[in-house]
Amino acid sequence: MSLPKTRRGFTLIELLVVIAIIAILIGLLLPAVQKVREAAARMSCSNNMKQMALAAQAHHDGVGAFPPGVWAPPGAWVGATPAGNWTAAWKDPRNSCCPWGVYSWSARILQYVEGGNLYNSINFNVPAYAPNVPEDTGSFGGGANRDRGPGQPTIPAGLPGAGQPNPNILAATSMPKMFSCPSAVRGRLGPVNTNKDYAMYYDSNRAGFGETCCPERTSAPAYNGMGWINSEVKIKDVTDGTSSTMLFGEKTNWSNQSWCFDGAGTSAVGGGGCNQFFWVHHQSQGLLTGSQPINWTQRNNNSRAASSNHPGGVMVAFVDGHVQFLTNSIDFNTYMALGTRNGGEPVSPP
Repeated sequence: MSLPKTRRGFTLIELLVVIAIIAILIGLLLPAVQKVREAAARMSCSNNMKQMALAAQAHHDGVGAFPPGVWAPPGAWVGATPAGNWTAAWKDPRNSCCPWGVYSWSARILQYVEGGNLYNSINFNVPAYAPNVPEDTGSFGGGANRDRGPGQPTIPAGLPGAGQPNPNILAATSMPKMFSCPSAVRGRLGPVNTNKDYAMYYDSNRAGFGETCCPERTSAPAYNGMGWINSEVKIKDVTDGTSSTMLFGEKTNWSNQSWCFDGAGTSAVGGGGCNQFFWVHHQSQGLLTGSQPINWTQRNNNSRAASSNHPGGVMVAFVDGHVQFLTNSIDFNTYMALGTRNGGEPVSPP
């Protein structure tokens, strides 16, 4: 009669070797998974921007001009220019220079991106709404981590329905998914349903990283990009060529946008949530300049630079509708030239 065989278990050393091998395999696999995930996110982001560019073209076909970078209705200001001439209902309560809830281009293209119902729900005769309005420094009543919102929660005095809840609250908090980049970090006050990650180029090719204030309240000096307050840029105005002129770029909600950041001084790199869906006041939400480098590390108080959370660069949509990834290392003069519609610079598409 034979004795039963005993099964030998793993020794401690063998078990540790197996665990080490598994850890190595996981370590090798994780970067590959992250790369695949980022590639998918970048593709989704590219598709978002393609839809925006095509919507801007449809707007041109339907209205006769590309969507304005910022829009305000007749009667929102008096005189030839809105700078300092806003009527009481549309004026920043802390500074007469600036609007308090005019509309970004994003609201004006909704009907061309299958957002017709949302577009029709907006009452453009009363100010826009934003649940949060970060304002971290400057002369507008800011301070560390300050939120001035909600912006225009009720219809202001002087307009029909004054004192009633703002009818644009629902639309302002129902942003379509296409305005959000899957790679973008959400800011402290940047929920995915209220803050976008894209912006329109309003100006470029200015010396000294100049951001050329202030496209949300003035059209002077003459901006050479694609949109500003009540702009009406036509395709005939794009004399540099539609394939060589940037229309939209990434502006992750997390990054600093003119007096909006969580921090102090020029070293602050963002975090507040500074790109509300369709609300605009003096921070020029939804607008950017080609005169500041991609993912500019300076991020000063008036930064309006393109920025993203994609490694190494940003996605950009051109006027002709094609979308391209531009790296941080792109020649800066080339990048600035791509930001102008009529600069006459001798540059080829990158």
